[in-house]
Amino acid sequence: MPELRQNIITGDWVVIAPERAKRPQDFIVPTSQVNTNKDNCPFCEGTVGYKSNQKIRSASTENFYVIENKFPAFVESEDKASVRSFYPEKGFYRARAAIGDHEVVISKHHDLNLMTFSKTMMMEMFEIFCARYDAIKKDKSIVSIMPIYNHGVEAGASVSHPHAQIFASGIIANTVGRELSGAEKYYGINGSCVFCDIIDHERHEKVRIVEENADYLATTFYASRFPLETWVYPKRHDSQFENTPKKELKNLADIMHNVLQRLERNIPRMPLNFYIHTLPTIHDKSNSYHWHLEIVPRLANYGGYEIGSGVIIDVLSPEAAAEYLRKGGSSGRG
Repeated sequence: MPELRQNIITGDWVVIAPERAKRPQDFIVPTSQVNTNKDNCPFCEGTVGYKSNQKIRSASTENFYVIENKFPAFVESEDKASVRSFYPEKGFYRARAAIGDHEVVISKHHDLNLMTFSKTMMMEMFEIFCARYDAIKKDKSIVSIMPIYNHGVEAGASVSHPHAQIFASGIIANTVGRELSGAEKYYGINGSCVFCDIIDHERHEKVRIVEENADYLATTFYASRFPLETWVYPKRHDSQFENTPKKELKNLADIMHNVLQRLERNIPRMPLNFYIHTLPTIHDKSNSYHWHLEIVPRLANYGGYEIGSGVIIDVLSPEAAAEYLRKGGSSGRG
């Protein structure tokens, strides 16, 4: 029988309805592709298609460089007062300038992709995220910063060359705002961090654990919205990703690499997104909030009910998903 489950953090409801789907390995992976021609790549220096943009040279590493996005969703402004000022001419409706920052973290290796990154490259990418977060948050008009990665056309990748993005804005992202409110409410009632309690519960039950190491736990999410949705939590309570010590970043790279390998080995060419939720720059809710990374495979599309109700139907139970990923194994490639 289908089951309603509630996200203990936000209160959102989902339906787990495995009877509506096939086995995990029978999910059809979309075949759409963006242009992979290296000679016309906008991110490969020296090519016909290369679109030069302002490099942030202090962020360049052995395997990555960072540029300002040529078509940003959020833009810098000299007029910092405009960040929180609404346009008066809108009257009944509210609007304001999309002030912030939008950077692209680009791999120097065109022929690799997220699933073939080494653990070393994965760690470099996380180090860049931390370094850029520290640099961007100095702008007091910035409220929230979110590193993301789109892998595959169906996950929003418009360029095949491997790259991540960093979005910074003057607003708190909707999902992060709901997490903040829910975590603060839970803390007020229970006197503990809801994420820490999730970690304890998952380690006790074990049924949704995918990977674990000294510093991190990866589990399929109890109230999952997508098949194989996996969250990675730091075991040590920490609200701010950017403060993660180098040793722990190494273990984050290790567990992330292993989880991605499990996904790839089971369902090759799977489109997915990952993103990091961390405490907004203006908040001091460090006791109640807990940064984490979410991996969202894009194997299912929303129908009218999901869009109309906001109640998502997941056709693969998180327990079956975790078992499937555990059996798939991971690669030890470094």
